[in-house]
Amino acid sequence: MKIWVVAETKDGELRRISREAAAKAARLGDAEILELHADGRASSNAGATALAARAKEGPPDLILIGATPAGRDLGARLAVKLGWTYLSECADVRIEGGTVVAVRSMYAGKVRATVSGSLPAVATVRAGIATVADGAAPPALVPVQVDAKDEGLEFVRFEETKSSGTRVPLGEARVVVSAGRGMKGPENWKIVEDLADVLGAAIGASRAVTDAGWRPNEEQVGQTGKTVTPELYVALGISGAIQHLAGMSSSKVIVAVNKDPDADLLKIADYAVVADLFEFVPAFTEELRKVVRSA
Repeated sequence: MKIWVVAETKDGELRRISREAAAKAARLGDAEILELHADGRASSNAGATALAARAKEGPPDLILIGATPAGRDLGARLAVKLGWTYLSECADVRIEGGTVVAVRSMYAGKVRATVSGSLPAVATVRAGIATVADGAAPPALVPVQVDAKDEGLEFVRFEETKSSGTRVPLGEARVVVSAGRGMKGPENWKIVEDLADVLGAAIGASRAVTDAGWRPNEEQVGQTGKTVTPELYVALGISGAIQHLAGMSSSKVIVAVNKDPDADLLKIADYAVVADLFEFVPAFTEELRKVVRSA
């Protein structure tokens, strides 16, 4: 079974989702990790053209791509150019004979469906598709040259959204501290930041918070925001609308703090704290600081 992974890098580092996809590919068969190279910035269409040409010379059985915004765009275009099966947003992938079988969330996370298609196939995979051991060496990358000259498109500019401060990017984080309307306003966000600093965590937010302008859109977790699968997800003052659950319910350990005992997020949390977060969280943060100092 020959499998390609199309890797994504940021600031010269292989993204976590690409490392997970590479680990998954290695478990499924003979994996090769490809990285697109272009003079300047090329479109997803140009990347798909280059990959399709390479695939026609020596086709793999399966191509895995991280389900990031760029990856979803690239995967769909590549599947069309090749005329292959396309499976999107896969939480798990396996091979059964000549068929690729995937598990994916549907209806805002309320249903986990098993879907399948014939090989060869292209699949975009979500974060958490596989576990990568701490300290594991990144896989070797095979360059694929992209020529954008014949695409009929002109790159104008790239405007990157900078993450707040020096925190780890939300999609790469092993620990995430998120908060919702229970914070009552942006002026109270220092409580969230203090806890995140102690835990070395990224900061997330509910859609209600980003819609209100309390926090930047890049921090939104949920169906219309980012999907995260950290080892620890701490939710402060988030009721747990289905849209939010769709973006974080695959976290390994979930801790929820809410004064409403009937909040939906408390029902799925591994550790549920019914308390006034303005009293509980600062005290909890201080206890964590003591532990860190004594370690």
